[in-house]
Amino acid sequence: MLQACATTGAMEGIEPEEDLPAEEVGRTLPPPWETRDTQADEDARRAETTAALSGMRGVASHVEEAGARLVFRFWAQNGVLTLLSWKRDAAGSGSVGKSAAFAPGLETHLPTYVDARTGEIALTLQRARHGWGLRALTTSESSKPLEARTLPVRRTGVTADTLAQAHAMATRLAKGLRVPDGGNATVLADVLLDDARVLGATIARYESHGGPPIREPSPELVAQLTQALLPFTLGLGPRTVRLSLEAEHRRAERHARWRVMEAVTLRPATEASPDLAAEHYALYERILREWREETRDAFLEAGVSSTEFLATWFISGLALRGGLALFEAVAPRLAPILARGGSEAVAWFRSFLARVRPAEREQFHRLWTKAQTQGLSVAEKEQLRKLMARFDKLLDSRLDRDASDSLRQMAHKDFYGKFHTDLARLLLDERGKPYPVHHRIPLEYAHLFQRLNINARENLWGVHSAVHKKINNIWTAFRQAKDKATAEDVRKVADIVDRHFGRWFNQRYEVGRSASPLTTAEADALHEVKALVGFLLK
Repeated sequence: MLQACATTGAMEGIEPEEDLPAEEVGRTLPPPWETRDTQADEDARRAETTAALSGMRGVASHVEEAGARLVFRFWAQNGVLTLLSWKRDAAGSGSVGKSAAFAPGLETHLPTYVDARTGEIALTLQRARHGWGLRALTTSESSKPLEARTLPVRRTGVTADTLAQAHAMATRLAKGLRVPDGGNATVLADVLLDDARVLGATIARYESHGGPPIREPSPELVAQLTQALLPFTLGLGPRTVRLSLEAEHRRAERHARWRVMEAVTLRPATEASPDLAAEHYALYERILREWREETRDAFLEAGVSSTEFLATWFISGLALRGGLALFEAVAPRLAPILARGGSEAVAWFRSFLARVRPAEREQFHRLWTKAQTQGLSVAEKEQLRKLMARFDKLLDSRLDRDASDSLRQMAHKDFYGKFHTDLARLLLDERGKPYPVHHRIPLEYAHLFQRLNINARENLWGVHSAVHKKINNIWTAFRQAKDKATAEDVRKVADIVDRHFGRWFNQRYEVGRSASPLTTAEADALHEVKALVGFLLK
């Protein structure tokens, strides 16, 4: 006979398993965000300023007119600067050439200001003869944009992949731009971003004056477009950056002169509530930070061995990109559970992943990571669909021994490490070991409760081993009902257990004083359960 809290189904002739030893708890690798130290975050905040200034410097490098002004709008939080927009605020007069001087002192003083600020800030820079200087720093009240980051990252630039994608986009966009001979033109171009990936660009509007467009842009435009876009690639999730361009052609010149006048983030509409959308972005950012800092070995290792890591990566990414339709046809029961979103769905999926075989979990991690960072081929999308169909079938399958053992370990670790840290020193037995963790709805009946997170806080209780043994006797008696038991019947037994044993849940157990009341509780509960089983077997 099996313990109700650690079983894999109604199996005959198997001896009860021992309660989970404390040393067996929590052996999986913790997510990287749980191992960061204070110094790492201080270094990251300094890097954030360096990255922001690098992006501004790249934009400014293509503005050479004396008196020209650039206004950069950022969202600032926890020392993180996320670019929202930039624009040329004033036209210059006459070229002063290139200069290395860029806002002296800003890199020294900006981190101090940003660390204490949550909200939108605007930096106005003006081009003087010898370089750029800070003209104004202003603030304004507004709500936090979804793409704005809140966790500092140690990187000070973009990856080679992001740079290559931005350059390729700029090259394709520049090839299609033309200006009438001796005329002018304006263009609005929308660039699609997803995290740090540049997915493509489209012309939203084109207007020209002066005859048929025939003049090609100067080769310098590709670099200008690239630098205009790169600072935006440090944002979160799917979004669009709209570039506003102006051009003119002078008859004596071979190429048209193009200038990027403004770049601003356009945000996609979301069907989720603002609070839920913000929660998804916060979950997603925790993982994306590790990827961006190129701790890829830790990322991949934790993604395979930590179900919390993989569940967070999947649920938050799914919500950000609206990819649920990919699974609705092949996983009709799983899809609506995942659609609940937020930390509730993450916790449920984390528990569910314990049912998945390690090889399938690794395959799922590999495919989902590639989907989030590079995109999937048609063949890989089909692999992911088949995997989700397999997951859907697992919903009503009994847990095997490996899944039960994994869920017991997770439950013990979460109960004392997350849900009830105050009980970790209180609920210790005579040997100084933590009390067992009791599942109110037992693991062997998890397949009857598809929408229930079997390891949720409300389904877990700390009980002394003596109490746990008596509770297991109740569920052993109920097991005689075999497959005739329904989810409602399981709930009835859980209510019986609560009623008779609840006084010892999450409480210290006095070994000598409580023995007699515990025996009475067992007898009374057994009487009720046997009556229920007799009714079911009629």
